[in-house]
Amino acid sequence: MVHSAPASRVASSARRRCGRSRGIGDFQLVQAMLADLQTGVFAGRAMVRETARAYVSGEDRRIAPSATKLFCTEMVGTVAGLAVQVHGGAGHMREIPVERIYRDVRLLRLYEGTSEIQRLIIGGGLVRAASA
Repeated sequence: MVHSAPASRVASSARRRCGRSRGIGDFQLVQAMLADLQTGVFAGRAMVRETARAYVSGEDRRIAPSATKLFCTEMVGTVAGLAVQVHGGAGHMREIPVERIYRDVRLLRLYEGTSEIQRLIIGGGLVRAASA
């Protein structure tokens, strides 16, 4: 699974990778990237749980699933991009797992409707709800 412990894996790489004679994980901007990565993962997981609850209860079976799919697929792209960035030039080498993840997550935006289609579903649903 793409989102399985991404922050800890990237943090481990940041701790091992050196720049200017210390681990790049010591640099504040790398720490900020890790924070953004973890925040996105937490937000996505919370959205999935809330969407599942709303779907099962029949409260929302259209807008919330589309919004969650949109957010999570866009966020996984961001997470993969940050992971590649923390790995530096090695992040683009086929021997590094993050390179494969980076390529694969682009396809997630296409399955079950592109991000653009999800935006149309969400926007149309909100307009219909406002006019009801």
